[in-house]
Amino acid sequence: MMKCKYCNKDYVRNKNRYLELFPESLRKNVEYIPACDCLEKEKEREMEELERKRVHECIKNKVKKYEEISVIDNKFLESRFENADMSSKYMQLGKKYAENFLKKDKQIGLLFYGGVGTGKTFATACIANYLMEKGKTVLVMNLGLYFNKLTEWGDTEKIVLKQAEDCDLLIIDDFGTEKGLDKSQTGWRGEKIYNLIDARYRSEKPLIISTNLNFSEDEIRCELSEKFSTQGKNRIRDRIVDMCFPMEVTGRSRRGMKQEAFIEFML
Repeated sequence: MMKCKYCNKDYVRNKNRYLELFPESLRKNVEYIPACDCLEKEKEREMEELERKRVHECIKNKVKKYEEISVIDNKFLESRFENADMSSKYMQLGKKYAENFLKKDKQIGLLFYGGVGTGKTFATACIANYLMEKGKTVLVMNLGLYFNKLTEWGDTEKIVLKQAEDCDLLIIDDFGTEKGLDKSQTGWRGEKIYNLIDARYRSEKPLIISTNLNFSEDEIRCELSEKFSTQGKNRIRDRIVDMCFPMEVTGRSRRGMKQEAFIEFML
C-alpha cells in the first residue's frame, strides 16, 4: 500500500465514478490516491517560493540602475521582519509603520538614531523590503556615494532629485557619516543634502533616515544642528524635524562574528 511521503498516511481507493472509463494503464496510476492534502500544500509552498524569488529578482532589477548611490545589496534584500527579533520597540514600530504605509493617505517619516551596529539599517531594510514586495518604489541612498557621483555625472543631481520626488519612499542610510564632512566642508555638501531633503519635503512624501548622530529636541545639544548648521541656521535639521518622527535605537552592537556561526562553520 502506498503512503504519503510527507505524513505517512495510507493512500485510499479512488471512488471517482468515471475511473472505469480511463484506459487501464492510466487507471492503475490513479486507483489509489492520497487521503491527505500534503501534495497540495507542498505545491502551494513551491509556488510561494517561486513567487518570492520572482519578486526578489524584480526588486533587484528595479534598484540596479541606482546601485552606484545605493546601499541595497544581497544582505539588505535578505533583511525581513520574519527573520527579525521583534521584541524590540523599534522593530515593532518599524513593522507597524510599514503596515500603515499601505493603508494611510497621509504619510510621515522616521528618524532612527543611535549607536553603531544597533540595528538601524536592518530596521530600514525590513521596511523597504516589505514595501517593495507590495509594489511600492523605494530609493535607498548613501550620501557618500551620491556625493562621489555628483562630481562624475553631469546630470546626477537633477536625475536623483526627480527620483527622490517620485518614489513612494526615500531612505537615507547612515546619514552624517560621510567622510570629510566637518565644519570646514559643510558648504557644498550641506547644500546638496538640503536640496535632496527639500525636494522630498516639497513632494509631501515620506522620508526615513538612519544616523549615528545623536538627536535632541534641544537644538543646542542636537548633533544634527552641530553637524549641519551654517551661519546659525539649521535648515537641514528643521526639514528633518518637520518630516520625521525620531526613534532612538539602543542596545549592544550586533556587528561582529557570532560564536555560533563560527562553531557551525568549523564542525
